[in-house]
Amino acid sequence: KQWYQRRVAITAGDPNGNGFLSLAEVDKGVRDVLGLDDIFDAKPAIMRAFQIAKNVTKSKSSVGDDYIEFKEFRYFLLSLRQYFEYYEAFSRIDAGDDKRIELEEF
Repeated sequence: KQWYQRRVAITAGDPNGNGFLSLAEVDKGVRDVLGLDDIFDAKPAIMRAFQIAKNVTKSKSSVGDDYIEFKEFRYFLLSLRQYFEYYEAFSRIDAGDDKRIELEEF
């Protein structure tokens, strides 16, 4: 069942149907396909999860190493959850909203 749900999600997020998801397609899919508005606003979490997931396996395609394929999509979702938790924890600590944690905030 989960495999099927991931297949539906990746197909819906792949507007050109080439079997690869770019960072822009993943970003848009987080909001439009998965309906995760809070995570959509956490761009650093999406970017980190994308970078990790695209390097999980070596692609047989000449362009595949720059994109997420279906076999990497599950890893992207797992990584996105973890990085979003890090993002939220960091945001709570960063009282100055300056993207840094100073000694006083820690």
